[in-house]
Amino acid sequence: MAMENQQDVAQTQNASPKAKQNLKFFLSGFGVLAILVLVGVLGLGLYRVYAKAGTDKFALTVAKALRLPALKVYGQTVAYSDYADDLKAIHVMQAFDKKNNGPTANLTEDQMSDQVLWRLVNNVLVTQLAKEYGLKAEQKDVDDLKTKILQQFKSAEEANKELSDRYGWNLQVYEEKVMRPFVLQTKLAEKLQTDETLRAKVKTVAESVLKDLKAGADFGQVAAKYGEDGTAQVAGSLGWFQAGEMVPAFEDAVFALKKGEMTQNLVETEFGYHIIKLDDRKTEKGKDAKGKTIDVEKVSASHILFRYPSLEKYLDTEAKNLVENNLVHFYLKVHSPFVKAAITK
Repeated sequence: MAMENQQDVAQTQNASPKAKQNLKFFLSGFGVLAILVLVGVLGLGLYRVYAKAGTDKFALTVAKALRLPALKVYGQTVAYSDYADDLKAIHVMQAFDKKNNGPTANLTEDQMSDQVLWRLVNNVLVTQLAKEYGLKAEQKDVDDLKTKILQQFKSAEEANKELSDRYGWNLQVYEEKVMRPFVLQTKLAEKLQTDETLRAKVKTVAESVLKDLKAGADFGQVAAKYGEDGTAQVAGSLGWFQAGEMVPAFEDAVFALKKGEMTQNLVETEFGYHIIKLDDRKTEKGKDAKGKTIDVEKVSASHILFRYPSLEKYLDTEAKNLVENNLVHFYLKVHSPFVKAAITK
């Protein structure tokens, strides 16, 4: 057998120039064919990813092999495979919710995609800010959270089944996609809430706005510009309310005002700093706890809220910045929630 192999090699080496040329042509032809097939496969994969946003196994294999991006925010790319994995999960969740009348049961394809995109972008924002504070999701913290979650189930197998039914994930995937980000967000939220420098900045802005109002600025316009809650959309109006419906510090300040008056100092509550204006007051007949008819004083007021630093506030601010300045670059052909019409204050 060895002799025959040596003879084959010798025959190849001693082949005529024409035979060598034919062999080279034959091999190069197959090489070109292989390249064409590879290009075709990659082209089909790119089409499945960027034209169709496919989540099938073929599209995901190509996306992971080529590390294809879905979008870029602040210079950091989000992998298409992460988008596709989460999109598959939310489809599984919708199927589960349809059987159990859950919150995602009636979401459209665009709405589900939007939720996935916002989640992925929020993860980028959280990760970047956490790095600035030197925070990490330590494995011990993740393990402690996992222990608490597993206490709600009879066994890890039961937990895996629940996660599979809801998201199509096992416990390990859930740990990476949900628990670890949650631990990091919790740490960051605590850090922001206790950052005295950030809180001082909020107070400085509030005091500057109060100064402008004292100088004659229109309250409604200022509330629409600076208010950091839903009342900003209605010139700061809180509507009518009576004692016991607001936090004590806020009520003490507003009920002490005369019609048309504004607080001359910032009012601090658990939510942040307020500037309050009393729009009107009236007395109505009402019932006390025993059902007795009594006179009930009600007030109509407006306010401007400057929220304390928080993770929610940070993400809201960053979201508006991304939208207003068109800072999210898309590679995918999908609906984008990062447009001015898609976000409200």
